[in-house]
Amino acid sequence: MLTPEQIEQYRAQGFVTLPGVFTEAELEPVDRYLRANADVQWTHKNDDPLREAHYHYRPIYDLCTAPRLVAMMEALLGPDLVLLYSHIMNKKPGGLRVAWHQDGPYWHRVEPKVAVTAWIALDDATPENGCMRVIPGSHQGHRDLGQRLTDKPDLIQANAYELPADVVDEARAVDITMRRGDLSLHDSYLIHGSEPNHSDRRRAALTVRYVPAATRIHDQPDRKQYLVRGRAVDNGNVYYEFGG
Repeated sequence: MLTPEQIEQYRAQGFVTLPGVFTEAELEPVDRYLRANADVQWTHKNDDPLREAHYHYRPIYDLCTAPRLVAMMEALLGPDLVLLYSHIMNKKPGGLRVAWHQDGPYWHRVEPKVAVTAWIALDDATPENGCMRVIPGSHQGHRDLGQRLTDKPDLIQANAYELPADVVDEARAVDITMRRGDLSLHDSYLIHGSEPNHSDRRRAALTVRYVPAATRIHDQPDRKQYLVRGRAVDNGNVYYEFGG
């Protein structure tokens, strides 16, 4: 569970990091899946096996819905919880940066776009291998700060969405250094990104996104959402079961 102090930090700064949340036994199946799929070539993101692997690979679904993780989500989002997305972020040696961005405004099928992202470290993350960086407090007011599609690639996509330079105060940026098994939670409107991997070490993580069940989720054939705790709200959302 999160302590009151950790919850207060999350509310004020938009993020909180917790050491040693996940064990080797929990992480190893994710590592095994990543090793088997790290070099798969794909042209459309729906064909990327590192996106939404929880749809079909039970150990990743189980990690995404681990009771202690869900309990932390409940402390931040309330008792009725929906697992929305997952993505294994695999920044190999030489891997590109991730442009400064906000998560929420990119998710066109949900409203409101208030969510919590869990960032589960599969490797130690340092400035040398391109750890996540955040602008503390930039989530306040849950404002869309105007990220736009660019013609520059980053780690996530060939044409990165990036915030205008005048809304990103890099002098305030904080490096989120982590050890394997650590957990970081951040708000969907927090400005964040990362630098390239200048080391000879991989920097991988499993990201997991949760929203409250009150969120209206537009159903679409290539996406699934899972009610994992509490009750559904009468808002038309469609929920799935693992493997369904």
